[in-house]
Amino acid sequence: MRTALRQMTLKTRITVSFVLAMVAAMTLVVLAEQLDYDELRENVISHSLTRTAHRLEADLAQGAAPTLPEDTRLYDARTVPEALHWYPPGYHGAERPGGWHLLVFERDGERYYLQQADAHFAYLELAINIYALLIILLCILCAFWIGRATATRVIAPITRLAEAVERKHKPFPFQEARDEIGILARAFAQHSDEAEQFLQRERCFVGDASHELRTPLAIIAGAAETIAHQLPADSRLVASAERIVRTTQEMQRQLACMLLLSRDPQSLTRSDVALRPLIEECMARCRPWLAGKPVALVLDAPQDIHLHTNPELACSVIWNLLRNACQYTDEGEVRIALHDATLVIADTGPGLPPSIDPQQFQRFQPSARQSGEGLGLSIVQRIVEHLDWRMTVDSSEDGCRFTLDMRADA
Repeated sequence: MRTALRQMTLKTRITVSFVLAMVAAMTLVVLAEQLDYDELRENVISHSLTRTAHRLEADLAQGAAPTLPEDTRLYDARTVPEALHWYPPGYHGAERPGGWHLLVFERDGERYYLQQADAHFAYLELAINIYALLIILLCILCAFWIGRATATRVIAPITRLAEAVERKHKPFPFQEARDEIGILARAFAQHSDEAEQFLQRERCFVGDASHELRTPLAIIAGAAETIAHQLPADSRLVASAERIVRTTQEMQRQLACMLLLSRDPQSLTRSDVALRPLIEECMARCRPWLAGKPVALVLDAPQDIHLHTNPELACSVIWNLLRNACQYTDEGEVRIALHDATLVIADTGPGLPPSIDPQQFQRFQPSARQSGEGLGLSIVQRIVEHLDWRMTVDSSEDGCRFTLDMRADA
């Protein structure tokens, strides 16, 4: 039976389940309809009158005056009303609600008429209503049980497949099935393989490109440093040489970060990093961006805060955010505040351009500033996700506020 169910398509399983549920419900309804409530009621009343008649016969046999229940009358052939005289022996039900029930019986050749009011059997109406309610509840419970069992059996493969996809347990189950579940499982498997292959290609490309670029950058940096030292102090080329040195150094740091991003997050080297010295180092590197601008660079951070993380990636996040803040703030201040594992970098600049979504930074926005702000923030977001941190952004015409929660699994 189970093998047959597995070979059915999901659509067929659901159809069969609904048909079975309907058959079960209709069976209960048909069984309930087979019971004639009026006939059942008359049988109960007839048996009750018969028991009463047997007790009265015993009293009559002993010559004692019969004890009649409330709303009950006993007639013999001489005292019976004319309306009841023509009823033959046996039970005769009430012809209308609120009427009388009559049992005609004979004793020692004499006929007796036992008449009892319909009100005496009022409890039967309540019993029958309760019985009907129980039948309805039983139908509902059966339908619930059948529906629950059916849903569990039908959805179980989907649930198992969803758990395997969520937990990345491979190979995914049901890939050999010929129904819709099998199609879905094979689609998930193919998509997962393609995503892994793409990620692997991206990591290889980033790693290879970074390795290939490090050597020429080192040569450029060395040559620029040599030129900067050999130039006369009053030469107009000194500033350009120093700028080349700084730029190549920044590119080398970015390449190091790209190499770290190409690795699995679980394989990153982590250590206890003192955050204030790291921030002060980034502030010193940002001084050229503030040259000649009335902008105050304010730091509010205690000395004793350490974080277990990768120092290169943490420095890259702080540097990119701080550099953007200093670059685009023309007056006012750039404030860095550190409390526990929460870092806030706020500026009084113009805010993010409309082309950049504060909730999801995208690379290469067509209207982003040509200086690379969109690309820098995209790298920051990737590093934040790589380190399992959380970043929120508040942007307005009065400035930007970046809040970093640097606790892992924040």
